[in-house]
Amino acid sequence: MIRFDNYSCRYESGKEPLLHTLNLQINPGEFVFVTGPSGGGKSTLCFSINGLIPNEMEGSLYEGSVTVDGINVQQTFPYDLVSVVGTVLQDPEWQLVRGTVKEELTFALENMGVPVEEIDRRLAQVAEQVQIKPLLLRSSLELSGGQKQRVAIAACLMMQPKVIVLDEPTAELDPMGKEMVMETICELHREWGYTVVFVDHNLDVTLPHASRVIVVANGRIIADAPPSRLFDQQAVRKLLPMPQVVHLSRQLGVRSPDGGDPLTVAELEEELARRLGTRAPLAGTNNEQLIRDEPARSGKPIIELKQVRFKYKKHDTDLTIKPVDLRIMQGEFTAIIGHNGAGKSTLCKLITGLLKPSSGEVLIHGKQANSYQAEQRVRHVGFVFQNPDFQFVRRTVYDEVAYGLHIQRLKAEEIDVRVRQVTKLLNIDNYLNEHPHFLSRGERRRVAIASILALEPEVIILDEPTTGLDSLRCQEMMSYIRKLWQKGHTIILLTHDMRVVADYVPRTIVMSGGQIQWDAPTRDIFAKKEELHRHQITLPPVVELSYALGWSVPSLTSEEFIAHMDREEGVIETAAEGVLR
Repeated sequence: MIRFDNYSCRYESGKEPLLHTLNLQINPGEFVFVTGPSGGGKSTLCFSINGLIPNEMEGSLYEGSVTVDGINVQQTFPYDLVSVVGTVLQDPEWQLVRGTVKEELTFALENMGVPVEEIDRRLAQVAEQVQIKPLLLRSSLELSGGQKQRVAIAACLMMQPKVIVLDEPTAELDPMGKEMVMETICELHREWGYTVVFVDHNLDVTLPHASRVIVVANGRIIADAPPSRLFDQQAVRKLLPMPQVVHLSRQLGVRSPDGGDPLTVAELEEELARRLGTRAPLAGTNNEQLIRDEPARSGKPIIELKQVRFKYKKHDTDLTIKPVDLRIMQGEFTAIIGHNGAGKSTLCKLITGLLKPSSGEVLIHGKQANSYQAEQRVRHVGFVFQNPDFQFVRRTVYDEVAYGLHIQRLKAEEIDVRVRQVTKLLNIDNYLNEHPHFLSRGERRRVAIASILALEPEVIILDEPTTGLDSLRCQEMMSYIRKLWQKGHTIILLTHDMRVVADYVPRTIVMSGGQIQWDAPTRDIFAKKEELHRHQITLPPVVELSYALGWSVPSLTSEEFIAHMDREEGVIETAAEGVLR
């Protein structure tokens, strides 16, 4: 179905090829998961399949050929390929062009002259599959990032192509949204026989569904293997952190009957049950001893919300902030979680002053937030947008990161030190002279984060900071954020990544319907398994496994889980040294 023959490509302005002499064959009906480090060539691979390279990317050069269903891609314009290759881009805003969601979904079919009855039939089917029926008459400008991504996926499915290329389609979605999209794509793959090329960084979510995994790094294919055998390769283990289930199974020396790695909680639970034999479940063990030392709330509140209300004038009540009372203490590390449209971003925009409450008070250091001048407020509270493009105002990465420092009138030497320090940390120091908008989504996000981190505000609010980052960059990012917290900064993290919350964040706030549902230590929040599911929040694999084994208190990290299992003498044998390696 897809064939790369001695294919390489680069941009005229670049010295190094983006892809090096690629030879690859993808058969009809395969579900291929493409992963690898940011900037390694994954998106370039996608653009070479759908014809954006070389037909729409100015200055792109290629050698060799790419064919899809026998059609030479380089010699066919993308609009002639849409009935063969459907594409969902990394950033949904790049491909939404119509006034309402319904118009967006029907636009291409109307231009192709498809009968109205067939358009209506497909619209009803796709809207149900992707759960966007309530959005059909809404403007795409009013949608959250996750909702926009669902619409982009639905628009692709309307074309019923033979090949679906998805470039990180679940990056902006809440956990339940990720599962829903994966189930939709898998169902389309099973029932309709689509060939699926799925690019993503989230190995925990995507790996169990793929029939084949291709790892791309530095423009080359590093690995091409079945999912359960991917981490048998040393090159992959050096390049990619393991999914949590795979990491746990290898630490415990557990393998599937076929000799591969378990990929889901259910598979690992089954193998552990086989090893445990007839022993009683591990309920009642002393997992309480593993509760981490989490700093108690102390000191003075730095952020206070008192009976704060807010309603968008043009929006429905489901996007309304209902009376909210909240205190964030100095030096706290807090996560705010909830499904798309729960009110997380709106709440933080109220804190930063980007939105004004309809009623109630927002206080910073006990003073009315609106009493601070803008340049004073930014010294107290820095906000990294969910969409990094919303905050770029300069023409180079260096100037973008330095912009706020210039406003604060710091000396040129100090500005240079801060810019180079933070850009090196986030691995964007090679792009200092590049225009921010010319970078990949993950790289643009890192530039946006760098521009705030360089200011070193007291409170740092990060809206989905790990979206678009590969697993290694995600770990590095969160380690740096944790260091900022340990140095005394107050961190507020908005995220859909529950593993990040479990691994790093002591306090968690759950929002739904514009209200705070729960506010407690993270372990207590994850103890509310059924309640979280009702609010469209899924648990990290290690927490799910803890409950599956009957533990009264869940482990939050792989390290806690392993330590717990090690204390259960005779429960599991020490893994062979070779398996651990």
